[in-house]
Amino acid sequence: MKLLASILALNIFAFANTTMCYINNIKDISTVENKKFDGGECKGKYSISDMKKQSWNVDDIKISKKDDGFNFIYVLKKEILVSNVNNVDYDKLNDNIKNIKKEKEKIKNLEIGKRIYIKKCQSCHGDKGELTPYNTSSAINKFDLDTLQSTIRDYTMDERDNGAAMVMKPYADIVSPKDIKGIYEYLQSVNK
Repeated sequence: MKLLASILALNIFAFANTTMCYINNIKDISTVENKKFDGGECKGKYSISDMKKQSWNVDDIKISKKDDGFNFIYVLKKEILVSNVNNVDYDKLNDNIKNIKKEKEKIKNLEIGKRIYIKKCQSCHGDKGELTPYNTSSAINKFDLDTLQSTIRDYTMDERDNGAAMVMKPYADIVSPKDIKGIYEYLQSVNK
C-alpha cells in the first residue's frame, strides 16, 4: 500500500502496451525473427527484429510444429511511462486491450480452422481450397465469408444439392459458424 501511495504521489505510471504477432509455415527457424509477421502491431509489415528496434520486448513465444513447418506466436510488450495520470488516454488503452483480444481470437480461430480444414475438407477441396470437387462446386478459396457460410448452411438445411450434397451434408452438419469463420481465415492465410 505504501508503494502505491508513493507512485501516486509522484504521478508517474508505467503501462505496458501489449501486442500479439504471428507467422505460419516457417521451414528455417533461424530466420524467423527477420520475416514479416501478421497480426497486432506487426500488421504484415514488420519483423520481430523491426519491432525490437521500436522498443518492443518479447514477452512470450509459442511455437507449434506442423507438417509444413513451424508456426510462431510472439507476445510483445512496450513499456509506456506516463508522468501524470490525467494524461492517460484510457480510451486508447481500452482499444489496445480490445485489439489484443481480437487478435488472440483470430489466431485461435485460424488454428481451429486449419485443423478442421486439413482433417475434413482438404481431401476434396485441395491444399488451398483451389479444387472443384466432382465438378459440382466452385473453388472455395474464391468465396467470401458470407458465401462460404451460406453454402454450408444450405447443405445443413437440405436446400443445396448440386450432386455433392450426400458427401457434403455430414461435414456441414458438424461445423459451427465459428468453425466456418476459422476455415475462411485459414484459406485466406494460405492464399495470400
